[in-house]
Amino acid sequence: MDKERLYRLQLAVLADVMPRACRCLLGEYGDAERICMLENDETDRLDYLTQEEKAELKAAKKRGLPLAMAETMEKLAINMICIDEQGYPAKIRRLEDAPYALFYRGMLPAEDKKHVAIIGARNCSDYGRRTAEYFGQGLAKAGVSVISGMARGIDGMAQEACVDAGQESYALLGSGVDVIYPPSNKALYNKLVKCGGVISEYPPGRESLPFHFPMRNRLISAFSDLLLVVEAREKSGTFITVNYALEQGKDVYAVPGRIEDELSKGCNRLIAQGAGVAHCVEEVLLALTDNENSERRVIEFSEVTRKKVAAAAEEKPDDRWEDGPRPIIRKCLLDQPMTAQELYGRLGKPDMKIQELLTLLMQLEIEGLVLCRGGRYELK
Repeated sequence: MDKERLYRLQLAVLADVMPRACRCLLGEYGDAERICMLENDETDRLDYLTQEEKAELKAAKKRGLPLAMAETMEKLAINMICIDEQGYPAKIRRLEDAPYALFYRGMLPAEDKKHVAIIGARNCSDYGRRTAEYFGQGLAKAGVSVISGMARGIDGMAQEACVDAGQESYALLGSGVDVIYPPSNKALYNKLVKCGGVISEYPPGRESLPFHFPMRNRLISAFSDLLLVVEAREKSGTFITVNYALEQGKDVYAVPGRIEDELSKGCNRLIAQGAGVAHCVEEVLLALTDNENSERRVIEFSEVTRKKVAAAAEEKPDDRWEDGPRPIIRKCLLDQPMTAQELYGRLGKPDMKIQELLTLLMQLEIEGLVLCRGGRYELK
């Protein structure tokens, strides 16, 4: 790896821990080497950096170029594409919080092909398994690739069916691309490297952590042309990806199920709110080819309903807000939307780590209490 690439890799490692700061630094300096070689006194003058970010920038310069990581990448054939380079996916570059770099083994999804994201319950039913395999295989035979998170259950089953049918499939990971999670999907991981790709915004070696997954989900929806939910409980992490898809203007389809099945309640609710009904592969294919002319299905509250919900939230908080630091979080978000870093600064709780706050925010999203838009959290 040449020296220019090493500086880009060093900046990518920095962007993993301070993405906002790196976006600001790129806007001012526009060059990875220039940023990584900033003198300490110049770093100290950057008023848009926090003290922690300044310390991290200085520490990175002191550590030097990430030679060991570069060797690992060459050994495992891990590629890196940066946001200012030709070939960086256009669908990802359009995101407000687009990663500085994407790491991948295998390939990136082709820009001129159709891609469907298939997601759902990890502990799925036999009906869910058969349905995931049906859509994964059917879409593959029609030349459509499947994008998901390589998770247990619906995600992995749909991807495996797609690859086994001879089509590429791509997994977005919540860890470095050299970390197989879950380990039980090692065989699928190896298939994807050969027929598709595994992709991550996290540098090689980065372990899988709970707060990585909500961020990973925005990439699953961004890479796809349509999101298909196969099975989901009424309160499910699946809805984080659904919200991202809607913000990005993607069509959302759901597979209907029996009303008494817990794993179908989430899908049935999505359909009731306006999602497309995925009763067969042909319905999804039709949506892919005709979505420019058809009416966009948008799942959202009316403006009147939103105002009522906001008013009710101010008058009497949900009981779920009363535990631990939740009341303080709610009070902060009533003032204005905030990033996790801004919220962490407002909490003033030295005994809480930023990772713990991110995990709590993910839980609040799953419970439907907050929504993350463009990296900022707001009351839902």
